[in-house]
Amino acid sequence: MKRRLLLSSGLALPALAAGAQSLLPDRPIRLICPWAPGGTTDTYLRGIAPIAARHLGQSIVVENRAGASGAVAMAWLKTQRPDGAVIAGITDASVRIAITQPVQYDPVKDFTYLAATGTLNFGWAVMNDSPIRDMADLVARAKARPETVSVAGGGTPANPPFGLRVLEHRTDSKFLFVPFAGGGQMINAVMARDVDLVYDALGALAGVIDGGTFRCLGIAAEARFPRWPNVPTAREQGFDVVTDLPCGFIAPHGMAPALTALFEAAFLKAAEDPEHLVLLNRLNLGPFTRGTAAYTAHIERTMRELPAVYRAVGMLPA
Repeated sequence: MKRRLLLSSGLALPALAAGAQSLLPDRPIRLICPWAPGGTTDTYLRGIAPIAARHLGQSIVVENRAGASGAVAMAWLKTQRPDGAVIAGITDASVRIAITQPVQYDPVKDFTYLAATGTLNFGWAVMNDSPIRDMADLVARAKARPETVSVAGGGTPANPPFGLRVLEHRTDSKFLFVPFAGGGQMINAVMARDVDLVYDALGALAGVIDGGTFRCLGIAAEARFPRWPNVPTAREQGFDVVTDLPCGFIAPHGMAPALTALFEAAFLKAAEDPEHLVLLNRLNLGPFTRGTAAYTAHIERTMRELPAVYRAVGMLPA
């Protein structure tokens, strides 16, 4: 599904030389969101895009290309010219999926990693009137009647949310995972009583939790969020599940180093912008700032080390 929104344009930073600025295309830059509208990643990209546009000196258009945990957009981006006209904002989900199932791209070889600017944290939430009281009650129900407690989340049957799979592995429980393309669809499914609960990024759930429609059972993070000080983490409730999902910006492989540096500088300046810090807080995202070299190293390390973790929790054959 495609949806475009012209976000912003701004003046070039004084530090950017005219020669470097001329490397940018003479039309709005297309920023691909690999997820459906309404979810946390989509909301985040639409929030940071105008900030980055100010520092880049070029307008940015956000375009949704949802499907298969971001694999649809990644496969399409691989085929585009590395001239700066098209980039993408992704999460590590679009990289990790290549570990668990065939995809039409190589996460390490097919892209230029520009910069990372934040990370998503996750939690479990039910309707406010749900009989599921807390994490212990949730796990007990899933153990007593395997695959009868349904959970909405992003991903595919072969690539379920990592935190959900870790909870299953460490509690010997089994949920019925129902994949959705975006956070808005997951929330609607829970509200329609089609599924029992949702496991998603906290930013996508904040509105329905703050409004009292949903109730958060637990948070898959190291510490409680100031926004919900009364909601304990999963670890506080006896379940060792801590996970995050870094967010960053990529381009097709082969982007010129000078152009890569231009995008890197703009996104790193955007990450430090006070407006971006407000955005992170509003969406309950954490900081995760990496330049081109560090972000590339992070992706390479993920692809090298994560398969062993996946095997340990049963997401890959031993």
